[in-house]
Amino acid sequence: MLFKDDEVARAEAKAVRENAGWYRWTHDLVEVSGPDAERFLDWMLVNRIAGTPEGRGKYTTMLDEKGQIIDDLVAFNRGGLWWLSTLYGPHAVRWFDAHNEGFDVTYQDVTQAWDMYAVQGPNSGKVMAALLDEPVDDLKRFQIVERHVGQTAVVVDRGGFTGELGFELYCARKDSAAIAEAIAAAAAPFDAPRLTTLEVYVRSLPMEKGMALRQDYKGLTPYEANLGWSVHMDKDFFGKEALAAAHEAGERRAFVGLEIERESYEDIAQKEIVYKRGVPVGYTPAFIYGYTVDKNIGFGVVDARKCPIGTRVTIGGNASPAVVVEPKWC
Repeated sequence: MLFKDDEVARAEAKAVRENAGWYRWTHDLVEVSGPDAERFLDWMLVNRIAGTPEGRGKYTTMLDEKGQIIDDLVAFNRGGLWWLSTLYGPHAVRWFDAHNEGFDVTYQDVTQAWDMYAVQGPNSGKVMAALLDEPVDDLKRFQIVERHVGQTAVVVDRGGFTGELGFELYCARKDSAAIAEAIAAAAAPFDAPRLTTLEVYVRSLPMEKGMALRQDYKGLTPYEANLGWSVHMDKDFFGKEALAAAHEAGERRAFVGLEIERESYEDIAQKEIVYKRGVPVGYTPAFIYGYTVDKNIGFGVVDARKCPIGTRVTIGGNASPAVVVEPKWC
């Protein structure tokens, strides 16, 4: 829970938005290899994976039999193998086990072998230049390269979960403490702090930029989650038939933003019911205080027909007044 007057959280959010900040942010990591690795991933994921150049990655979702999102992840082509950066590695492995028939493919959860740090903010490139043996300021979004911190090999991609310029640095777990110390030293001249408030970098900063977690999309199709741009209907993928049928029938739900319409802090829990004139029309996957926009903001899953942008609603048993907005604030 974040509060408007939490000065530590506010300072950390400001550092990322205006300068730079860093933190340990270990995703699960699934490694996929074998002769059919690319073909298998192209079947399991909605984005076009086939033909992704070596050293590049793509954001995508993975669907169930109903055409609904069960995971969102980034698939990186490491050349000869693939890395899947996800928050749900064991789940991905179990899902692959159930759907790998006919593919010569190998995969394993390698999360325990790696640590990952994020360096985020407008000055993140300067911090990385001070840290690494070679610059990474020319990397494109989701481009991944090998570099060194001193004599220690690391893997760096341009990405992150704050909506700012940023980089993610993977290191062997055994090197994690040394890498953290090196990042701290490189960040110090720029007054770029190590973030300590989990909700700032997992929820507040991302939500302001419209970045959601898989759990926020639970039960939604990519089209309902505003991720239709990532769906390639001109190829085959698991869940395509159900997704196509749902899309043709029209999206019943909408993934939207919600703003509390008063100054006081509102403690809105996950799964609070959203009401329109006293009638339930949806729920809130997540709510947080956004320090950049100085508002209580959240995501909503609502009836697409009854809750267009601008609709006034109430949330929860306390009937907190809110308005439906686009799910991105800055």
